[in-house]
Amino acid sequence: MKIPLKTLKNGFSLPVYGMGLWQVGGRHEVDTSRDGKEIENIQKALELGITHYDMAESYGAGHAEELLGQAVKDSPRKKLLIATKVSGENQGYDGVKRAIEASLKRLNMDYVDLYLLHRFPYPGLPIADTMKVMNELVEQGIVKNIGVSNFSVNRFKEAQKYTEYPLVCNQVHYNVEYREAEDKDVLKFCQENDSLLVAYRPLQKGTLPNSHLLNELGKKYDKTPTQIAINWLISQDNVVTIAKTSNIEHLKENLGAVGWQLEDADIERIRQEYEVQHKISDVVPLDYEGDIAP
Repeated sequence: MKIPLKTLKNGFSLPVYGMGLWQVGGRHEVDTSRDGKEIENIQKALELGITHYDMAESYGAGHAEELLGQAVKDSPRKKLLIATKVSGENQGYDGVKRAIEASLKRLNMDYVDLYLLHRFPYPGLPIADTMKVMNELVEQGIVKNIGVSNFSVNRFKEAQKYTEYPLVCNQVHYNVEYREAEDKDVLKFCQENDSLLVAYRPLQKGTLPNSHLLNELGKKYDKTPTQIAINWLISQDNVVTIAKTSNIEHLKENLGAVGWQLEDADIERIRQEYEVQHKISDVVPLDYEGDIAP
């Protein structure tokens, strides 16, 4: 299937649904025990129309990038949107250079379509230096677009101050249950400032509670509660999502959330009435203690 795109005014586009590779090839260490299966899963996802693949240098200590590179080596590069991230501790000027070189080597690619700051730079690493090298990578053509992950609004603004290139996205934890992106205005900011919110863990790793509301709406739209939960995200302006899915049948179900849209009233109903809501992420809460002053 062809997955619809969301395109910003600045011209950048992302598919509404992509594949995240967290825990592919290990967590924070290399795990080769499932390499064959992971490559097979990525290739099946390609066959189903997935073109956006999101990873980080820290995923499996870089092994996720290696596996992705092996899985897509025979696919036309221009049809893929490859995103990876540089860790906070590597966001000094020289550290970013080393990180992107290592990522490209593992991916066996000449460029990435989207390069993200995984978090705000660690203390002692000025964001001005980080963005200086990000600018250079764009100018050299080895990074096509830049963005951030797990940034508060103020930190997003601070990073944007040091680059003429748009920060095209902020990747944060957001789903029907976890609403920090709403509570702290990350969603609103993206919608008002021509940036995409890339929602990760759209199904809370399959642990969303059984919801009477999602079941009710599922009957209305002839969809599963899972499909309603994903569609609630991608029906909103400037929101796309990524999910890690090892089970291809689950992926096929997830893709049933694509190509249609909840009515506005039902989007708002879920926002207001969903039974279990939390205002702080249980994965990566945005760091307001260390936030940049408004």
